[in-house]
Amino acid sequence: MIDLRQLRALRAIADQGSVAAAARELGWSQPTVAHHLGGLERATGAPVVASSAAGTRLTVAGRLWLPHAAAILERTDRALDEVRGALDDARRTVRFGVFPTAAARLLPALVAAFDGAGLVAHVTEAELDVVEAALDRLDLDAAVVYTAPGEAPRAAPGHASTPLFTERFSLVIPSRHPLAAADRVQLRDLAGERWVIGTHDDDPIDAGFRAAALRAGFDPAIGPRSDDYRVVVEYVAAGLGVALVPELALPPERDDLAVLEVTGLELSRVVSLATAPTLDPALVTLMARALT
Repeated sequence: MIDLRQLRALRAIADQGSVAAAARELGWSQPTVAHHLGGLERATGAPVVASSAAGTRLTVAGRLWLPHAAAILERTDRALDEVRGALDDARRTVRFGVFPTAAARLLPALVAAFDGAGLVAHVTEAELDVVEAALDRLDLDAAVVYTAPGEAPRAAPGHASTPLFTERFSLVIPSRHPLAAADRVQLRDLAGERWVIGTHDDDPIDAGFRAAALRAGFDPAIGPRSDDYRVVVEYVAAGLGVALVPELALPPERDDLAVLEVTGLELSRVVSLATAPTLDPALVTLMARALT
């Protein structure tokens, strides 16, 4: 069985370069450091350090252990701080992540629910890949994420995924466009338009749109590109193209824009709540209710 003291000894050796220096950093005796390193070696089945006249260094096994040791110790220290803090002031911090287009619509109700439950929210607003990486590292307790068409909700090992809603895409066009007075439009009727899309050709949403356009008989002309739907909407307002925008990112009613439904285009994404295994089920329920 792995003992946290074994991991602390390994990290101290990596930082200090000798058993003596590691012992001073930890406030242990040198035999205590050696004892815990020996325990880690027995559990691993291979030496984790090697000593020479130049000092003590990590072996291949030790180097493989090091990032895990750092992550485990950081998480342990954070858990201890959280529990102590909760006992001190009866308020628990929840580290929450959200992708930008969901923030304005979803965060106010969520933060209000946290506040009503005596919780403090530390919010990270970032692109989806950054949020998911933070979840994987356990830097976040929970996050709002989305999956592209045809994908199952993705959850890191040990995490849970709770689907919240399916978000459809609508067409945003300038209000002076000939089709602006319509409630809906066929995709094939947009063959001559220039489209504002994302910056990456392999974006699953844009790939789904292009495939649908080809089925409708045209290869869409591409105009300006942006991954920020606020910028996309402003490109449309400036007459630089038309765009498909998810519900969460649709602008409030504006005189210079019109929003239409596109028939012949089934394009949506599933928005989910991803939660770490350390969260109380009651807290997960509170978040899911606030977000829906």
